[in-house]
Amino acid sequence: MTTSPKLLPPPPTRPPRPSSLRYPLSSHPPHPSRTSRPAPIVNIPPHFRAHLAAAPTQPPSPPLGKEEHDEATDCESECSDDDAELIPSKALIFAGLRSGSVRPPRDIEAQPRPARSSASLNSTASTIAATTTPPLDSKEFNHPLTPTPSSATKSGDLFTRHGLPSCPLPPKHGSRLYRYLRWNFGSVYRRLFALVYLANIAAMTVLVFRRITSGDPLSFTRDHAATAATANVLAAILVRNEHVVNALFRIACSSWIRGLPLRARTLAAKVYSYGGIHSGGAVAATSWYVAFVVLLTVDWAKEEGDPGVLRGYVYLASYLVLALLVCMLISAHPSLRRVMHNWFEGIHRFMGWLAVILLWAQVLLLAAEAGMSPEGAPSFGGALVRSPTFWMLIAITLLVIYPWTRLRLREVHAEVLSEHCLKLTFRNTGFKVDYGQAFRITDAPLRETHAFGVIPLPPSPATAHHCPGCTCTRTPSPSGMKQPPTTRAEPLEQPTEFSLLIAKAGDWTSNLIANPPRRLYTRGVPQFGVLRVAGLFSPVVAVATGAGIAPILGLLDSPACRSGAVRVRVVWAARAPVKTFGEDVVRTVYKADPEAVVVDTEEEEKRRKASGGKGNRPDLVGLAYRVWEDGKEVVKGEGKRRAEAVVIISNQKVTEKVVYGLESRGVPAFGAIFDS
Repeated sequence: MTTSPKLLPPPPTRPPRPSSLRYPLSSHPPHPSRTSRPAPIVNIPPHFRAHLAAAPTQPPSPPLGKEEHDEATDCESECSDDDAELIPSKALIFAGLRSGSVRPPRDIEAQPRPARSSASLNSTASTIAATTTPPLDSKEFNHPLTPTPSSATKSGDLFTRHGLPSCPLPPKHGSRLYRYLRWNFGSVYRRLFALVYLANIAAMTVLVFRRITSGDPLSFTRDHAATAATANVLAAILVRNEHVVNALFRIACSSWIRGLPLRARTLAAKVYSYGGIHSGGAVAATSWYVAFVVLLTVDWAKEEGDPGVLRGYVYLASYLVLALLVCMLISAHPSLRRVMHNWFEGIHRFMGWLAVILLWAQVLLLAAEAGMSPEGAPSFGGALVRSPTFWMLIAITLLVIYPWTRLRLREVHAEVLSEHCLKLTFRNTGFKVDYGQAFRITDAPLRETHAFGVIPLPPSPATAHHCPGCTCTRTPSPSGMKQPPTTRAEPLEQPTEFSLLIAKAGDWTSNLIANPPRRLYTRGVPQFGVLRVAGLFSPVVAVATGAGIAPILGLLDSPACRSGAVRVRVVWAARAPVKTFGEDVVRTVYKADPEAVVVDTEEEEKRRKASGGKGNRPDLVGLAYRVWEDGKEVVKGEGKRRAEAVVIISNQKVTEKVVYGLESRGVPAFGAIFDS
């Protein structure tokens, strides 16, 4: 007798998940306690709400592969609510944190992904936006300093719309001649140049005078001139080395400097003018080399007999080196360098290399010529060992070669933000980055390189293990049961990943945006620039135009700003910032500084034309001065404090105008030198 098999009841079906669930822009799995937390609101001025509402959403990133998914989710923990505010915030999520890095379950993956809600862009890396964000025109987005529509707003008063006084600025200090000598011709860069060059000229004058008055040729020989020339070349190259520059900035921006009075900090902040040592040493080296060639020619012309072939080669190498040095100096003049920068870079590189090779030939030929002298003269090897020029030339050669040993072809993730802007993200670089640094990239290393300010990406939070050698990231409870994973409040080390913002500013950047690269060459290590000195002041005003906002974003998300040690006010002028750079960038600026002055130059131009005014650019000098005057609250409850300094990231023309306009009114201002 056979019995029919019993049929098991079908398994219960899992109810579908809400379609509004979205996964965070990080590799951490969602935490149950956060699925219902509303996303934070960022105050956005009304004149930006329409742009943000109309801005197209970015397409979601593709899900990770199996290996990447396992690597990203294995033994990782979610941040606790107490640590959420201490972990690097969402301020730089736009700059490269992987979006959608957790693979969604199958029942959600099959459904169409919902549109990205705007408020989730301001949440931390571990927050899930499970609720619908209020529209951008809701009352929560009213900016506290934005006045209601009035005649001033309709007439296009830029200052009034941002709550700043529109009265004329105070007059500049002193006469026009005094201002030119004090802040233009007498800049710190030129003072360093003059100090280095005049010190060398004074030493040369003393030696020439001694030789003329004493009549002793040994009081000033060609070896003295060659040694001085080589020493100045070594100093000029050494001060440009990335590690030397970074060391200078670390000393000038150290914690003990921050405790000094404002006047001392202002002087220390001029460390970015180190280029004056480079240019002063290069010009002084050329002057010494002219003296060397003159002394060489005069001394050998006095000797009787056949000069020989060897001396002919020495003459050839010496005069060729002199011609190369003069050509390099001419091409480095600011007026020529500005209009033919690519030519300047090529001349500086290839002529410099050729000059080093010819200097080696000259040193070897002179040592060989010394060995052919009458008895008592040193041998060829002895002449080389005793020559200071020989040892300094070894150091010069190593310094020239070193940056090229750091040339790498790296993978890069390119994201086109608009037809005018491109974001490049570098991962696993192997070196640490910090705010205020720039990185050199290129697609043709021998032709040209371009430096761009880095936006450090916050590293994943470090996990705490409950026993030695364990990797399960769980901590024991008093009862012995394992608890949910926990994370430490701060990362263990500095970021090693970063992003760059590339704006269209020429043929090379236009081609890069039109054809986003998958690989790019990088040379050297990240090098500190002028923005690093912003950490010496609080409050400080950061002024940017266009893609100059990129390094400032790194400053806004730095540990100093997140801890409140440095308070930053932002002034940013760009053409259609939401359309060009994306809504994430604008939201990041307003999240860090709710009173930020973000100027859409395209809209301002339309307002001025509609009101019959001239189509000039915004008055950045006036905006920077009024924001500096307005200041920012440093200690809660004590009111606003006037800013201590202004730092600007822009092109050369705007930078020089803003720095001069502020310094001549007594405001400490700092901007790039544009000498390389």
